[in-house]
This record gives sequence, C-alpha cells and structure tokens, in this order.
Amino acid sequence: MIDVSIPQFKQIEAGDEKAYTVFVIEVCAAGRRHTLEKRYSELHALHRELKKSHLTPEFPPKRVRNWNPKVLEQRRRGLETYLQGLIHQDILPKILLDFLEINMATQLGYEEIDGISGERNKASHQPVLCFSPDSFLHPSQKGGLPDIVVVGVSQALDLNLQ
Repeated sequence: MIDVSIPQFKQIEAGDEKAYTVFVIEVCAAGRRHTLEKRYSELHALHRELKKSHLTPEFPPKRVRNWNPKVLEQRRRGLETYLQGLIHQDILPKILLDFLEINMATQLGYEEIDGISGERNKASHQPVLCFSPDSFLHPSQKGGLPDIVVVGVSQALDLNLQ
C-alpha cells in the first residue's frame, strides 16, 4: 500500500537567483515514510512522460496569474489529487516509483545484492508460492477441476500428485 500527500509548500530563497516554490511530498510505502521536495516543473515533466504510455488524471494548469498563498494552496491541492489518482491505479509505472523514490524490493523487505562481493546485504529467503495437494483438486475426486488443470499445475510446480 502506498500513500502520497502534499501537506505543504514552501518558498526557497536562492540567493542571487529568483525565489521559487517547492511542494513537500510525503510518501508512505510498506510502513516506511519519507519526504521529498519537488518543484511544479518536475511534477509537470513526470506528467508529460506518464501520459505518453499511461492514462493519467487531469494535471493542474501550468499558468497561474499570481503567486499569492491562496493560489499556491489551490495548486498544492490539485497536485496532491493528481498524485493520489496516479497511485490508485492497478499497476504503478516504474517512472512514478522512481520519481517518488520508492524501491519496491526494499519496501517489500529485500535488499539489493552487493555488486562487488555478490553477497546479500540482508540474508532472507521467503517462499513466493506454496502448493499442497488438496483432495478436492485431485483428479480422482468427482466434482474437482478437470485433469488438464491439475496436471498442468503439477507440472508447473514440479509435483507428482499421481
């Protein structure tokens, strides 16, 4: 489960450069929370990339007339709604996960393999799929699944039910 919110925005004074606004994005994935700061232009670039290959929610307008807090608050709400619409899709694009700095392997409790030593940072192995013979599914039972299904599953899982 992934949750995304934009609780606030803030103005960044850049010394010699013109001040700009960043949106504070809170991301919670698999019980872990982190915060990002992104400019509107970065969110807009994400939107442009996503809409090339995915259905996307409506993106808040690019042009605003003034930069008063009321207008920025409206933009914040629009961006939050947009991100929440993206994360509630069945399949999350990798570009979105990268943008939100979500590493799904780490979020699921796995660590990447160290490229130099070839060792795992976190030794863990968990079965992904478990299959035990069920008398209801056994081909000799009446009312069970057709033989072809049981045989196919048995072969796929390298089990011998006969």
